[in-house]
Amino acid sequence: MIWLGISLLRSKTRIQVPTDRSASTVSASLLSGLIITLGDVKAIFFYASLFPAFVDLTTLDTSDIAAIIVLTVVAVGGVKLGYAYSAIRVLSLAKGIRAQSAVKKTAGGFMLGAGAYLMVKA
Repeated sequence: MIWLGISLLRSKTRIQVPTDRSASTVSASLLSGLIITLGDVKAIFFYASLFPAFVDLTTLDTSDIAAIIVLTVVAVGGVKLGYAYSAIRVLSLAKGIRAQSAVKKTAGGFMLGAGAYLMVKA
């Protein structure tokens, strides 16, 4: 982490913002992100372990299962869409070379500090 922090602090600012945002690439990105998120093994084990505590599995029918699937996709996908929207907003705010440099220096400082903390703590 220390090396990555120093690399960020010393690097030149050259962040390229992608300009081709066709509907097919955006929808493909959203779909692949949703599939990766829903296929996360840790999340599956988390939901599977807590699910029986809240739902009586012996009384579920097809409509209940469909409602649970829709709620899960909306809840998990909604959070990820919020993250994506926030990332787009931050990227649009940091289009200037001065803002990009400040972001890199801040991130590099945090990584350097975290690496130093971990080294001292170990």
